[in-house]
Amino acid sequence: MSAPATALRAVFVGGPFFHLVNSETGVMSDADQLKFAKLIDYFEGLGATVYNAHRREAWGAQFLGPDEATLRDFTEISESDLFIAFPGVPPSPGTHVEIGWASALGKPMVLLLERNQKHTFLVTGLQTIANVEFVWFDDPTDVLADVEVAVAKVIARRDQS
Repeated sequence: MSAPATALRAVFVGGPFFHLVNSETGVMSDADQLKFAKLIDYFEGLGATVYNAHRREAWGAQFLGPDEATLRDFTEISESDLFIAFPGVPPSPGTHVEIGWASALGKPMVLLLERNQKHTFLVTGLQTIANVEFVWFDDPTDVLADVEVAVAKVIARRDQS
């Protein structure tokens, strides 16, 4: 089961950022970059435009200021057909704000949650008010099959409403 490429013109890929940047190198580790790059590549392979602050800001080497980053993220989430994110452990405050925006904007969402970790109730209970699917994982780079199924579900629900 997969979502047709035409169903996803634009996707916002979110997740922890600021605290993942190594203070010595000025960028995220290769392992942290990879978990986002795999999602970006997957959705671009479907023909979607992918919005992602991590890549846009050179994995931490070119951070935008707060005003520009906030406006860009909100605008890009608004323009997206899907919001997908790692909420983070520990929770990423910025990603949680983005989850709130996506929810308030009525965006289909897929949230990638670390198995055997505690996640805030306002995230794990989000399906009561929003079109969201959860993908529980052990390895963040091995989620694409589950992501494909979750995306198909949220897009199908969006199209039925």
